[in-house]
Amino acid sequence: MGALIRLIISLLFLLFLASEVNLSTSLYRYEDNKIELTFPVWQTDNPWYYLKWDPANGVFEQRFTPKK
Repeated sequence: MGALIRLIISLLFLLFLASEVNLSTSLYRYEDNKIELTFPVWQTDNPWYYLKWDPANGVFEQRFTPKK
């Protein structure tokens, strides 16, 4: 069971390394909190997975483009 958990954590870490993550946070201004994730980092013009979340403006965008 411990080996499975280590494998899952390792795979999530590798996924994070292959992604471009833009994170903007602020404790004082709610408008400055944003997250943008693009996977994979080498294909930013047409990513396989794209996520953008801006809670101040109510924006949640998620796109999944299957690999051809």
